[in-house]
Amino acid sequence: MASPFPFELTRMERSEEEPLQKRFLAYTEGLVRVQPSGYVMPSQYSKFADKYYNFCFREDDVVIMTHPKCGTTWLQEIIWTMRNGVDINTDLALDVRSPFIEFDSLEGPHLKPFQPTVDAFNERNPGRDHRDVGLHLEVTMRAPSPRTIKTHLPFAYLNPNLLDTCKVVYCTRNPKDACVSYYHHQRLVRCTEFIGDFAEFVDYWCQDLLTQGPFWFHVSEGWAQRSHPNVLFLFYEDMKEDILRELRRLDDFLNTALTERQLQTVANHTKISNMKARGTSDPTEAATRIGRFVEGEEGFIRKGESGGWSSYFTPELEAKFQKWMDKWAHVAKEVPFRYKV
Repeated sequence: MASPFPFELTRMERSEEEPLQKRFLAYTEGLVRVQPSGYVMPSQYSKFADKYYNFCFREDDVVIMTHPKCGTTWLQEIIWTMRNGVDINTDLALDVRSPFIEFDSLEGPHLKPFQPTVDAFNERNPGRDHRDVGLHLEVTMRAPSPRTIKTHLPFAYLNPNLLDTCKVVYCTRNPKDACVSYYHHQRLVRCTEFIGDFAEFVDYWCQDLLTQGPFWFHVSEGWAQRSHPNVLFLFYEDMKEDILRELRRLDDFLNTALTERQLQTVANHTKISNMKARGTSDPTEAATRIGRFVEGEEGFIRKGESGGWSSYFTPELEAKFQKWMDKWAHVAKEVPFRYKV
């Protein structure tokens, strides 16, 4: 029996929402907060919160959970490849192979969906119109096993039985690099379409006004579960430092039993430069062509660096960021982030 979503959803105060709508052009329908955490989502999340909370996971599912721009796409490609016989020749788009469960709650109906996702829906839902239901939710729900599922939702907003049912790979990244990457992403995608500069973006970040945050709430949820036997907690910086070491940890956690040669193949196949060159991994060209991405911005897969934040943060922005870190010190001081590798 389905359970009601146990948290309160409240409309963001107009005094906060209106300035955001002037800088994030896609927020025309407003924003909601999940209380008491203050987690921010577009208003359409209200239509789906119960469904995500009651989503039926399977025993052979692997859920990739991250705050945005913390290695999600990289991990999707890595984990799907490891779990599917090191298939490096697939012609299926990554969003079909590893569906994004809550994407329907992040984008408005004015955006043309990716055709591979629509094709997957039609194959799995003959005779139904994807506009009548959650396209991405249905694609996820009806994906064949073993499913590798992407989410930016924290543990609290997914099925309470998640960790009793399947495995979760949680990955995080130092917040300065995550902030820079999220800035470029929010300028690129038309489901947000941020038109401000980096200093403005940091200001919104430090006020915990950005969608799919606060960052530290999300990280605290993952950090609290780091010792659970069905959770593998990863740091993006560790992956950049020694990818084969982290692939061995994944291999052990996922029980994929890959050889060292196969792990080398996975490492090469999932290099950032190689992923950027494949349309099945990087949707930038296709998304720009159909109007989902803003032309002239940096691509969906950008640089994949660690420490690039130092080229963006002025002393004034660092001081502002530190005040935000101090506000969340009960979490920030516990999680051992590295800011350069």
